[in-house]
Amino acid sequence: MKRRAFLITGGVVGGGLMVGVGGLSYVNNKIEQFSGTGMGEGHSLNAFVRISPDNIITVAVSKTEMGQGVYTSIPMLIAEELEVDLSQVKVVHPQCEGPYANLFFANMTPRDFENGLTTMEKVFSFLPNVMTGGSSSIIDSYDHMRIVGATAREMLIAAAAKDWDAKTEDCYADNGHIHNKLNGQWKYYGELAEKASKEKAPELPQLKARSEFKIVGKPSKRLDVPDKVDGTAQFGLDVRLPNMKYAAMRHPAFVAGKIVSVNNVAQVESMPGVDKVVIIDEGVAVVAKTTWHAKNAIAALDLEEKEHPELTRKDAISSLKKVLEGEPAKVWEDEGDIETVLENAEKVITSDYEVPYLAHACMEPLNCTVLVNGDKAEVWTGCQSSTFVLNGVSEGTGISKENIKTNITYLGGGFGRRSETDFVRKAAKVASNFPGTPVQLVFTREEDMKNDYYRPAVVSRLTAALGNGNILGMKKKVAGQGPLFQMMKRNIPFMPMNQEDDQMATEGMRDLPYKMDAAYTDMSCIELPVPVGTWRSVGHSQNAFFTESFMDECARELGKDPYEIRKEMLGNEPRHLDVLNKLAEMSNWKSELPEGKYRGIALHKSFGSIVGQVVEISIQDKNIKVDKVFCVIDCGKIVNPAIIESQMQSGIVYGLTAALYGEISVKDGKVVQNNFPDYQMVTMKTMPEIVVSIIDSDEYPGGVGEPGTPPIAPALTNAVFAATGDRVRSLPLARHGYRFV
Repeated sequence: MKRRAFLITGGVVGGGLMVGVGGLSYVNNKIEQFSGTGMGEGHSLNAFVRISPDNIITVAVSKTEMGQGVYTSIPMLIAEELEVDLSQVKVVHPQCEGPYANLFFANMTPRDFENGLTTMEKVFSFLPNVMTGGSSSIIDSYDHMRIVGATAREMLIAAAAKDWDAKTEDCYADNGHIHNKLNGQWKYYGELAEKASKEKAPELPQLKARSEFKIVGKPSKRLDVPDKVDGTAQFGLDVRLPNMKYAAMRHPAFVAGKIVSVNNVAQVESMPGVDKVVIIDEGVAVVAKTTWHAKNAIAALDLEEKEHPELTRKDAISSLKKVLEGEPAKVWEDEGDIETVLENAEKVITSDYEVPYLAHACMEPLNCTVLVNGDKAEVWTGCQSSTFVLNGVSEGTGISKENIKTNITYLGGGFGRRSETDFVRKAAKVASNFPGTPVQLVFTREEDMKNDYYRPAVVSRLTAALGNGNILGMKKKVAGQGPLFQMMKRNIPFMPMNQEDDQMATEGMRDLPYKMDAAYTDMSCIELPVPVGTWRSVGHSQNAFFTESFMDECARELGKDPYEIRKEMLGNEPRHLDVLNKLAEMSNWKSELPEGKYRGIALHKSFGSIVGQVVEISIQDKNIKVDKVFCVIDCGKIVNPAIIESQMQSGIVYGLTAALYGEISVKDGKVVQNNFPDYQMVTMKTMPEIVVSIIDSDEYPGGVGEPGTPPIAPALTNAVFAATGDRVRSLPLARHGYRFV
């Protein structure tokens, strides 16, 4: 393997993450093939860093900025090692090319691949996979981007040393300059960039110690905020091109249904501003002068539809409960002898839990703009995977991926929904009818919400063996659809997997941190026509609700404090214990609350980070006010604490919305919910105060975009139990008559 390819890709020194050379050899032939498209003037020192003569550092960030702060945190890693101020950095999203492929999969352990993605060859066969998801951006980038910055720094030093006929050890980088220690001379990076780009990359660049950091680990202002404040930031819906046309989409009203015919094409095409009715396999689009004209036109379409032949009128939860009673499809965890432990227990308790389907409800509706020109195409969209964007445009137009240019914009919310390519493929099909003319396809809010890939409805049965004042063992059964199974079938069909092998369905349920004599987890699967996919924190979102609520049940049954029982059972998990103890301290868990106020607690690990939350509520009758949320996170090494705090707040808002209100229901084969009036969000009025504490750890970084979501629902429902004695085992709380003030 070429040394330079290894360096650019992310070989690591200084501890932390080591990317396997064997894995990277699969993409070695593409690793140095980057076009630099969109990176502006100047000279590239590697695929990620280009420096212009005026000393502007352009950094390629292949992760999508959807509000989680990657356009700041990833440049911080490069700027730290490159010795430049963050204000000198300009961020661009590169093309989908070899050097920008995710390294996240390369670092998964054999256990992560068991029974699912079973070989490294399978994973690397579809690289470059440029994707943002799984809270993996910093996990993927922490050492990788530091090496990128350090490599560029050393190349600049080498170029300056040659200019001065000096030794490299007599030169150093500081604030965008290379300095000569011996005579005080200095040069801007911009003066050296051309020569530096021709230097041989160092075999192993020296990385800075954490004690030397000037940027990483400290709060930095986000680079994307100024453009978002002054309106110059471009989201997908902001794209405007010469002679552009606009399209709106009408899908079948029935879940997984089909449009058989359109009875009034000529009438709709005669409406003001309408250009054409375009019928594709997935539905009907109207292309018009404006989105408003297109939206009015799709409402006027007279459609004949056919509903899905099976299960559309059956209740999903009832079907799942029936499946749960049968034999499991797969046992995911079997530590100790659970049946013997249950048989010999002083007491056994069992509880059933359930959650409904949930929509992603991104603030910016799905949209995509495509321009087809002969055998070439260009696309503008906010999407979580430029790889999938290429696939979608290619599938929709028949154009080779090598002839497609991607422009990835800001996302007005992703949450897993924009890791799908349905809206890209549909836009490409529609645009193919207008060669030479860009067409922007927009889903109305109603079409967006009714045609989502939903968070699955899931049911679970938890059984605990109690004895000697403790939880001796826990049996966990779960039934649902596999979100990863469906997502891969839609987007990576050449990597088939069985639904029971979907590790996302049981993540956060198996391998709990609590020490017990026995632990067992199995999964039962069902095929339902309701399409499902990844939703913020995926399986953790419901499984934390199940397990942490049940932990609270066990504590109450044993007459123990919910904090104390967790503390007793975390003896072998010091990081979890630190989070729990910090949480108890900052929330004053042991103190008495004023009359009418109550607390609930939950602790959960997801995406490499441990998050604990305490919820304080006030309640009268069934009127709940969520007063305060205390949140502690250990996400390993910190990049930007301000971003971590905002992501905890964001995850809590998202999880609270689902816990209080979230539910997608199907009646007579159709999704009931249309828009925000019947799929309610947490508002400023119902928003609690959130207090966040970040534990500074020397562990390798975990994710922060999703881990704030899973603990909030159980912490809230545990507080409701503390207040009312009502054990809420199904969400949302509104279904139980609770109102939020």
